Amino acid sequence: MNKKFIFAASVILVVSFSAGIFTEIIAPSDHLTLAAELPSLTAGIRDYLRHDSLTVAAALIFSLCVFTMPAVALMAAGKTFSLGFSAAYLLSSCGDRGFAILFAALLPRGIFKIPAYIVLVILSYETAGFIRKNYRNRAALKKDVLRYLLKFLFCFLVMAASSILEVLLLQGVL
Repeated sequence: MNKKFIFAASVILVVSFSAGIFTEIIAPSDHLTLAAELPSLTAGIRDYLRHDSLTVAAALIFSLCVFTMPAVALMAAGKTFSLGFSAAYLLSSCGDRGFAILFAALLPRGIFKIPAYIVLVILSYETAGFIRKNYRNRAALKKDVLRYLLKFLFCFLVMAASSILEVLLLQGVL
């Protein structure tokens, strides 16, 4: 992986995470309430399949077309923006209990999902470059496309593990 891509993707995600925190500080959402009922493990997995698998699939599809490939970075920035907003909201609305909830809910996302988003952005750029370079060479496309698909599948599995860990930690905290 190119170090320039890693740095650029990391900067995008850090800026969007900070923007989410800043937005919650500037325009607090006092009308929202934190749900007392936590989802079950199966509900957490269903929620993951509905949201994050769509992100991985869209990243795969968008990286196949050079023109829509920047949408992958925008999707990852939107996800981390909402993550920063959620962190600031939890800390401001739940007081002392908010830190435990924040730790249980957002630590798996910070350890697993944010690096997976960085890998998705970099992988999308690599896939788009590979397709742009070899779009007329069917043999090269056939030979190496499985390698890129396996990398997307790995990102999918990391995000799934993160969601399961998040639900288990939240059930333990609350």
